[in-house]
Amino acid sequence: MIRAVMLFRSGSSVPKGVSLAKKLRTLSFVTDAYAVFGRFDVVAFLEAEDENKLYKLFSEATLEGVMTSESLIEVLSDEKSRDYGKGPFSN
Repeated sequence: MIRAVMLFRSGSSVPKGVSLAKKLRTLSFVTDAYAVFGRFDVVAFLEAEDENKLYKLFSEATLEGVMTSESLIEVLSDEKSRDYGKGPFSN
């Protein structure tokens, strides 16, 4: 399982951000989403079986009303692994 955080800008309107967060929470791969104050309007947490599936889900999470988004993918979460911190793209 791999996790990611997506940050969304919806036009700096609190009601739009709240509405977008509610819509995101209905998606099966979104574990949580909520409106926030700051540079972004909504933060959402996603989970997928692997990186390839996660990349496909990014486009599914970009719903109507999203102006821009930024995705943050977790690095390897097993601290006991010798590859801890290298992430899925390291050789």
